[in-house]
Amino acid sequence: MAWTIITWTSIGLLALFGLFYLWLEVRFYIALGKVREGTADVEPRPKVSILIAAKDEGAGIRATLDSVLAQDYSGDWEIWVADDRSTDETPQILAEYAQKHPEKLHVLTIKEIPEGVSPKKNAISKMIEACSGEILCLTDADCIVQPSWVTGIVREFEPGIELVAGHSYIPTSKKSPIIICMQAVETLIYRVAGTAGLAMHLPLTSTGNNLAYRKSFFNSVNGFENVIKIQSGDDDLLMQKLATDRPEAMRYCITPNTFVTTNGKETLKELWEQRKRWASKTIYYSPKIVFVLSMVFLFLTMQCVTYILAPFSFEVLLAVIIAFALKCAGDMILIVRGLKIFRQEHLLKWCIPVEILHAPFTVLAVLFGLFGRFKWK
Repeated sequence: MAWTIITWTSIGLLALFGLFYLWLEVRFYIALGKVREGTADVEPRPKVSILIAAKDEGAGIRATLDSVLAQDYSGDWEIWVADDRSTDETPQILAEYAQKHPEKLHVLTIKEIPEGVSPKKNAISKMIEACSGEILCLTDADCIVQPSWVTGIVREFEPGIELVAGHSYIPTSKKSPIIICMQAVETLIYRVAGTAGLAMHLPLTSTGNNLAYRKSFFNSVNGFENVIKIQSGDDDLLMQKLATDRPEAMRYCITPNTFVTTNGKETLKELWEQRKRWASKTIYYSPKIVFVLSMVFLFLTMQCVTYILAPFSFEVLLAVIIAFALKCAGDMILIVRGLKIFRQEHLLKWCIPVEILHAPFTVLAVLFGLFGRFKWK
């Protein structure tokens, strides 16, 4: 009797949460069909401040600075880099570049931070206070931007737009390790969800390595006040503030010349710590977003539960097969549209391997992220 109750309860919950998941994917698919490139063309061009927080980034920051300094933006622009207590050669590299480009590059040195404050939010806040740009474009010290990055991002700031979430991706080649290729697919899935969400005025996720907003907006919501002690979330938690009153004031940028490349994690340990960190901030989202993400998490959790029960029940096994097939079909239809939007069709062959690992990896990352600890420099 008890086994029968467990069996059919599991099947029922899997079906319930699965229907929500499929309904959300249909909404996402429709929303993706509505995204478009920005057309803002104002004179004079707004001044732009490019902000980069750096800590021990000596290995790659030269490439980042070279790409940022190559901007073709016709308006006034500047670069601010926060050297956040670096112990490697980062300070020397920044001093070298600042000497070569004194009219463009400004270095803000951070020696210490208040106890319990997020280092990155602290660095960004100090740079925003010091800079003079009307529009703030943020990227990370291990990313590469294109020459027309700023030009393209500024075109997204049509009247009423306060925040623009840009696209970043992990580049791959035929020689790329499996872990990099699978991360590239997973990252794309997050970007697709973020794009569709903003098109629905539902800001689910974004990335801090390609993000822009008006300085006036940042100041109007008192910056990172109330969330500055949360280690992660310098991007989407800020979006949540804007979503409270004006969800229509943000958009996702799909213009190819604004795409930013970022590095994938080369070891499973690094990837695991990153995913736990990402999951740790979700409880601070708005109630509506928490509800949507919770329903998705519960569906993935029930998939894992029924995987365990499947060997002992034909009914559960059948439910698992049907749920997995429907999820794969829905995911693939959505991902294919995303691959076309973001010009990454070559990743299609890695989608099924990611599907197999998606549920257990996500569930474990969320559980350990919310209730455990994560390492971050």
